[in-house]
Amino acid sequence: MKAEHDHDPRVVEPWGKSAFPDSCHPLVCHAIDTFAVALRLGPKLLRGRLRTALEESFGPLENTQSWVAFFCGLHDLGKYSPAFQSLNLSLAKARIGPWGSGAVAFVAKPVGLTGRVDAPHGILTAFHLRNLLSEWGATEETAIDLAAVLGGHHGCFPSGQDVQQIRSERNSHGEQPWAAARTELVMRLAALCGLPDPRTLPWGEVRLSRPAAVGLAAVTTVSDWVASDKANFQAPPAEFDLEAYATEAHARAEKAVARLGLTPWVPPPDPGFRVLFGEDPRPVQKVVEEVVGALREPALIVVEAPTGEGKTKAVLQAGAKLVQRLDLAGIYIGLPTQASSMQTRTVVCEMLEHLGDETGVSLVHAGAREVLEELAKLSEIGIDEGDSAATARAWFTRKRSLLAVLGSGTIDQLLKAAFRGGHVFVRLAGLAGKVVVIDEVHAYDTYMSTLLQRVLVWLGALGVPVVLLSATLPAGRRHALVSAWQAGARGCRSEAIPVTPSTEGYPRVTVAGAHGAPREYGAGLTKLNRERLVHLKQVADDEVVDWLLGEAAKDRCVAVVHNMVYRAIDTFEKLERRIAELPEAERPLLLAINGSLPRAERLKVDNALRESFGAGVTRPRRAIVVGTQVLEQSLDLDFDGLLTDLAPIDALFQRLGRVHRHLRNVPRGDLVLAITGVTDTSAGPEFPRYLHSVYARSVLMRTWAAVKDLESIDSWPKMAELVDKVYEDRVPCPAGWESGWSSAAQRLEAARDNDQKAAEHACLPFPHRVSKLEELTERPGQARTRKGRRR
Repeated sequence: MKAEHDHDPRVVEPWGKSAFPDSCHPLVCHAIDTFAVALRLGPKLLRGRLRTALEESFGPLENTQSWVAFFCGLHDLGKYSPAFQSLNLSLAKARIGPWGSGAVAFVAKPVGLTGRVDAPHGILTAFHLRNLLSEWGATEETAIDLAAVLGGHHGCFPSGQDVQQIRSERNSHGEQPWAAARTELVMRLAALCGLPDPRTLPWGEVRLSRPAAVGLAAVTTVSDWVASDKANFQAPPAEFDLEAYATEAHARAEKAVARLGLTPWVPPPDPGFRVLFGEDPRPVQKVVEEVVGALREPALIVVEAPTGEGKTKAVLQAGAKLVQRLDLAGIYIGLPTQASSMQTRTVVCEMLEHLGDETGVSLVHAGAREVLEELAKLSEIGIDEGDSAATARAWFTRKRSLLAVLGSGTIDQLLKAAFRGGHVFVRLAGLAGKVVVIDEVHAYDTYMSTLLQRVLVWLGALGVPVVLLSATLPAGRRHALVSAWQAGARGCRSEAIPVTPSTEGYPRVTVAGAHGAPREYGAGLTKLNRERLVHLKQVADDEVVDWLLGEAAKDRCVAVVHNMVYRAIDTFEKLERRIAELPEAERPLLLAINGSLPRAERLKVDNALRESFGAGVTRPRRAIVVGTQVLEQSLDLDFDGLLTDLAPIDALFQRLGRVHRHLRNVPRGDLVLAITGVTDTSAGPEFPRYLHSVYARSVLMRTWAAVKDLESIDSWPKMAELVDKVYEDRVPCPAGWESGWSSAAQRLEAARDNDQKAAEHACLPFPHRVSKLEELTERPGQARTRKGRRR
């Protein structure tokens, strides 16, 4: 092996990645590879406040981008130790000179002993870098944090106790001779990276803020995986020149980073609504465009408007403007279900097609085959301590999806950023470079809402602009979401953000910046929703099939939404039998949709629904669609009538959004909201069995008390008032209901308290209260994005 005569030959001795017993990728080469990747990846991955934070942290050194990449290259420094080199003893004996081969042999695992006994190389990296940075003049806090960031490149930041324990394991790290060799590798790498002697720089002025730590950890980890892909970087021959290898590594890194497809999305120079969609904006869309056009800094925007007002297009226009103005990479849209995320992706693709923009849009959820197929293109990745090719692919599959510049996925992918655990910093960095959009924010229970609020706190702290959408958002819920983001931006607890009384009626757009009180802007309605008179009707359970068939007989397309799958199946089977008895010419189309359908069948049903009941399609003469809550959320379907089980007031009105959703040039009759699944008694309402496992009895009782005596509701603003009354507990208890009303309220309060505690148990700490980086990844546990569902 060649080495420059003025440099210690020990620099090229240690192996870094071993694919075969007697060949390897030298550690110094992997360090060069990672530096070259990070130099190009950093500007793509780190945007907004993360980039600014790193520039501020390393500003005293100048040439910030190169220093960030340099530290990324040092992530595996701990492999230059007897403990790690002994993992391939024959290879180490062939490469390590007499100065260190004895130490390697001394710590080697005895023949026949199974399991790992060596010290993790990430902790060894942190151990040496902490010492080295202290020698260079860094403060103790900077040395600890910077060492922890690089030592945590496998996902979890090492604790101070871990590093202190390694200090006493002299045989593992090799004491002074090995420390000197590691230091020489660091100095040699700095020279190869075109950087000055680190010992001459003002390290005492470097301060690693929490956002900077998150950004550096993320770019280190992703750069490591890209540099570990053998399709990108191959082991050099036995004899090679480091300078020549470094030159070639830069050329390979250029191609490798380009293949990641992380080039930021570039909206049109004037991303106005008409430019993006080729149509005039509706009232709510116009207000959103004007409000966002005036923003100069990140903010939280809440859009409350009925279905049919074009909220999705409104936030895409807002996202395009914010991406342009804040120099961000793209947009991520989180939705309640896989079906709604697929539909929203279609809207994004249509916008891009209109613009002639070929940027890809990733579908980001557990069943997104498109993403998985794309990630499967990754070739074999070299074996590393604690990793395998399969592990590496799994990492990309689970976490790289949020790095895509334009993505439409489920809320679950976003909520995972709330949990302590491996590589959470990659998720945070992936979100931090984008505009984050969250739809149907009213639809999440206490458990999911707690996670969402913790994510919003972190997004606020990282300066991420967020847009929240809802048709029916209680005032208290709006404040909780706004205060979470503002608390993160201000570095305080949410409780410290004062409640601001609403100044505008429904529909409204609320804008909350990092400072000051939120501002509200009223918006008008389109003709479709201005003239929305809803007639309410109660239908007994044993009358459901007759009512549906009666509506269909009027040449109408009707939907029924049940709260429980068993009720949907029962109604469908009864309809199926009754329809079979009808003359063929009178039989309505009958479709069923629920979350328990197999994936392939579900996709077929989704397509059939869009083709029959979507915007601008020719609909069947008469039809009945039997579904569950999947019909409630975000789907752009339009029916003539609706029968629904009683549900919380906001869910009822959300379901109502699937009726008379689009203007059509045919008579549609009265807009009727038929409610079933509830039986009145003198002591209060009775509900179907098992419903308590879906909805809180207290909310159902309040909802029924609020609507049971109403014959009609004349507007969406009136519906918004009813939502606030139910959730602010301003609905009077009907006479005779007192006992059940009180006990249900107590159970609801206890359940909410339990769900909140369960969610917080696995959550990240509040950003302003993180004293040690290890707190972000310690004790990950069994984190779940939904009650009863693992992440």
